[in-house]
Amino acid sequence: MNIKLLFLFVLTSFQSFGQTHQLIITEIMADPTPSKGLPEREYLEIYNPSPNDISLKNFKLYYGSFSASFPDSIIKSNAYALVFRKGYEAEFRDFGRIIPLPNFSLSNEGSLLVLKNDHGQDVFYIDYSSNWHTLKNDGGISLEMIDTGFACVKDQNWASSANIIGGTPGKVNSVKKENPDILPPKLLNFNVDNDQVILNFDENLSKDFLGKRNNFSIVDSPHQILEVLFNPYKTSQVQVRLDASLETGEMLKLKISNLKDCSGNSGGDIEVEFWNLLPAVKGEILLSEVLFNPRIGGEDFVEVYNTSNKTLNLKKWKLAKLETGGQISDITELISYDLLLKPKGFVAFTTGKSFLMDNYPKTGNVIEVQQMPAYNNEEGTVVLLNDQGEEFERFAYNEKNHHELVVNSKGISLERTNLGSGKAIWTSASSDYGYATPGFENSQTLTDALQNIFYAEPIIFNPYQVNENNTTKLKYQLNSAGSSASVEVLNKNGVTVKKLLSNFTLGTQGEIEWDGKDNSGQLLPVGYYVFKITVYSSKFNQSFLAKCVLGSN
Repeated sequence: MNIKLLFLFVLTSFQSFGQTHQLIITEIMADPTPSKGLPEREYLEIYNPSPNDISLKNFKLYYGSFSASFPDSIIKSNAYALVFRKGYEAEFRDFGRIIPLPNFSLSNEGSLLVLKNDHGQDVFYIDYSSNWHTLKNDGGISLEMIDTGFACVKDQNWASSANIIGGTPGKVNSVKKENPDILPPKLLNFNVDNDQVILNFDENLSKDFLGKRNNFSIVDSPHQILEVLFNPYKTSQVQVRLDASLETGEMLKLKISNLKDCSGNSGGDIEVEFWNLLPAVKGEILLSEVLFNPRIGGEDFVEVYNTSNKTLNLKKWKLAKLETGGQISDITELISYDLLLKPKGFVAFTTGKSFLMDNYPKTGNVIEVQQMPAYNNEEGTVVLLNDQGEEFERFAYNEKNHHELVVNSKGISLERTNLGSGKAIWTSASSDYGYATPGFENSQTLTDALQNIFYAEPIIFNPYQVNENNTTKLKYQLNSAGSSASVEVLNKNGVTVKKLLSNFTLGTQGEIEWDGKDNSGQLLPVGYYVFKITVYSSKFNQSFLAKCVLGSN
């Protein structure tokens, strides 16, 4: 789609842009079937937060590409009203004030809703989405506003109804609580397309900020800004049009001053660098990690790595899979905006970012996407394509690629051990790295500098006091991937006092913590102790010793 088409709603008068919030939409039932106790009818709940009664004469509701005029009716101060299609009055009468409209329909997936007053001014608008649901919704559950004091906030202020019947029409929302917007807006991503830059923020921006042209400026460049445009109903996105297109390899620095969201939170001044980058060539972007059998509640992820010494753009890159007949299928574009991957950098793609962040301690640059190819849990092939649809790499994975000690591979990723030239070698992510490292340096990465070393740090630690040295970490480096180990702690007489790990999958480097306690959970006496590490791998079997000292008060 031509990006300029997104901005056809640009206003010539900023006075008509603002929402008055005389009335607000506080509940949306877009998919009422099957019912959980409410009428199987679409409805909106409208709330009057003002101290005055409001006449709806000549008010209009715009939904999608349609509109409907309100009948001559009144909404009292601090009162609710239900809006639905005329003909279903008997089904909604028991829920309070009702306002049937001659025509009315809601999209299950989401659409723009706009309330306009008798002067044609925007009273309230919301571009809702089914993705805002916080509960699994197979129908019959409404979306409810959480905090009516921050009505301009979008998805962060909406949730699935928690009411057992699927909604709370005509009364206080089941999810109502204080949910203040206190954070400044953040720039999520950007997109450079010839002579225009599209800026995407995490929330709606202030009309006062957007209305001041000098809040956007070019730094140290002959380029000039011709205009700043935005869709008045999607103020989280801004288009900055330049006087000329960026040359290949050219950098542009844009300064954004006095950044402010619709709730009034200030983000101060920020500077953003944009590049018109050279495309990647084969061998510069590699598949580096794949989770194809996620834990319950989680999703697959695929990680890629920039082997080059230059920043590369992954805009419009794609993932796909290979069918048994050899055909590439399920081709899925990951992102439509500029995603710059720095030299030697990692980025992981998933539809479940929050689950990865919560369940894997070594998590780095993770991008949540709308869709991923449906990879099989046992075996399959991941295919990486560039923005032109050219195949860059493929990885035929199988559960048998996992380390021999892995009995249940659910939630354990496969990592590429060699991130340079040569045939790709894959093995299970290490146990001490949490079994996966999405967007983070791989636990199994091999480099020429690695040696077989184990040592304790700090050597002297004091578990009898609460301080930063109350534990010690057994740190290691190994020059082969896919090793396993058993670790036990011996006292000065050579007696095992703590079995720390057994058949533990190691990476090429990592650390294992010990709190100074024995097998029964009791603190051991002050003295000298030794870690005994027995390593098993396809290349060597060897034992290592690393000493430590348990200190006193």
